[in-house]
Amino acid sequence: MSRGTPQDAELTRRRNLRLLGVLGVLAALVVLAIVTGGSEETGGGGGNGGGDGRPAAACGAETPPEADPQSYDAPDEVISEGVDYGAVIQTSCGSIEIDLLEDRAPENVNAFVFLAREGFYDGLTFHRVEQNSVLQSGDPNGQNGEPPDGPGFTLPDELPGKANEYVYGIVGMANSGQPNSGGSQFFIVIHKNRPAGYQPFYSIFGEVTGGSFDGAEDDVGCNPSDEGVQTLEIIGCQRTQGGNDPVEAVKPVVPVFIEGIEITES
Repeated sequence: MSRGTPQDAELTRRRNLRLLGVLGVLAALVVLAIVTGGSEETGGGGGNGGGDGRPAAACGAETPPEADPQSYDAPDEVISEGVDYGAVIQTSCGSIEIDLLEDRAPENVNAFVFLAREGFYDGLTFHRVEQNSVLQSGDPNGQNGEPPDGPGFTLPDELPGKANEYVYGIVGMANSGQPNSGGSQFFIVIHKNRPAGYQPFYSIFGEVTGGSFDGAEDDVGCNPSDEGVQTLEIIGCQRTQGGNDPVEAVKPVVPVFIEGIEITES
């Protein structure tokens, strides 16, 4: 192989200088992307993210503090005979008012009241949203099927007599598919016009009686049709991730958080 001429050496030197300049620009862009978090969106059409880098909340809401659900050996006995209990769930997309059915499912109501008062649900998400079907929350890490999936204890079944009782607004205790395996995860039926078609394998412990969203309508992403329970409509129409994974497919793109649950007595 013959050696290059002085002119060849000069051309090579200039090419190397240009290459170093390009590499310098690329390195600066990489550093900038790391500092700013790249182009990944945390809002996706929702509200304001938390200062700790947590994702924004749906419906233009502020992201609540990070959840810190604890584990318990068993729920304390917190409900009293003769008292009518209710719950107001404050979510990113409005409030959900529930009449708790303590006469029908005292064990499940007691556990829900106990966990709500402990702040177990604060900051958790609705990890399952299926339009015209069901909403589900109460998973400690929001990853259904990945432990922990409950509060550390399980509950006895307090089952309905017939499958046709799972109608719009019914609140049931989710389970693992095994008897007496409920815990903290609950679902709300949003299937309209007829029963949801579930088998009577899930304790029914509440019924939605109302709810409202006080934010701007253009932050909602849909037009609720029912005034009394419009929060269910709003959550139910949130865009979900889709895809082939059955767990990830039903997660909202922008999280719907539980901000807190107030237990009422009368």
